[in-house]
Amino acid sequence: MPPLFLATWESAVSDPDPLVALGATRALMGHLSAWEAKLAAEAVAQGATWERIGSSVGVSRQAAWERFHRDVAEFRRQVRQEARALKERHRDEMHKWREEVKQRALEHWLG
Repeated sequence: MPPLFLATWESAVSDPDPLVALGATRALMGHLSAWEAKLAAEAVAQGATWERIGSSVGVSRQAAWERFHRDVAEFRRQVRQEARALKERHRDEMHKWREEVKQRALEHWLG
């Protein structure tokens, strides 16, 4: 479990002030909701259907789609953005490597 979850849980269950515990409980629910959305996005990326996702959280496929589709779209956007950045970095590194090889070959032949 992520350390932030543990710290929030600890605050929710151990603080003697009920208002502090209530606030920590609300924060914990927010953390869990974000984690749930991330897991749904990962499940879709691995081929899970909305029906299976809904079943796993106790709702219909339509309710699961309504609840998570924006997070799934954002996850896909991030994955595409990271893939493009990786492709560009690879292209730049290959270009730099080719230039170094050319330079070394030139230096070798020219002595």
